[in-house]
Amino acid sequence: MKTLVIISTFMLLFLISKGQDTIRRFELGSTLITVNSFYTETYFEADRPALEFINGLFFRYSKKRFGFRGHASYSENSSFHASPPGTPDGSRGDVNNKDIRIGIGGQFTLLKRKEWFYTFADISYRNLFSTGHYYGGIGGANDSFSRTGNGFDTFFGLGFKIKTFKNVFLSSELGNLIANKAVNSSSTSLTTGKTTKAHYTEINAHLIMKLHLTVKF
Repeated sequence: MKTLVIISTFMLLFLISKGQDTIRRFELGSTLITVNSFYTETYFEADRPALEFINGLFFRYSKKRFGFRGHASYSENSSFHASPPGTPDGSRGDVNNKDIRIGIGGQFTLLKRKEWFYTFADISYRNLFSTGHYYGGIGGANDSFSRTGNGFDTFFGLGFKIKTFKNVFLSSELGNLIANKAVNSSSTSLTTGKTTKAHYTEINAHLIMKLHLTVKF
């Protein structure tokens, strides 16, 4: 992650220093913030952190009202959950995630000759590897687990692009994320040593927000 941030910073500084007078259609930068959850309470181990900071690259090519987009990111994160006190089937757990995403998409400016307001749609391949523990529940679980997930995310919504200073832009995007992944799971009881394996599909949808910082060149 640190290497990715350093490379992105040097590339941005190089682009700013060029200062050419040709029409600039390309943008390159980083996703500064991703808000994955607007809720503070969790009842299951989350595979995405509530907030992500500077963990990916963002590219955009624009011509007239149309745009092509690309992005890539990597993150490592941990989370913990515990049921509220007094819950009849209370449980708790923790998870550590390694998350890779790479995707492409398109966008369209909604106002003619005004690029600050647009709609977009992205599709991403996602690979997720998780390890953790699960305790409690009706069966009194005392397990460690590992999961590998492969699937696709679809993100679509509205964006607002603001020029901060010469050739540098902030793009705020709000939209729906629909995530679909196939999961291979292995769970081992810390009491008996018995291992259980499973294969299943997960589909979920929720509202997220992103903030991109880009430089035009």
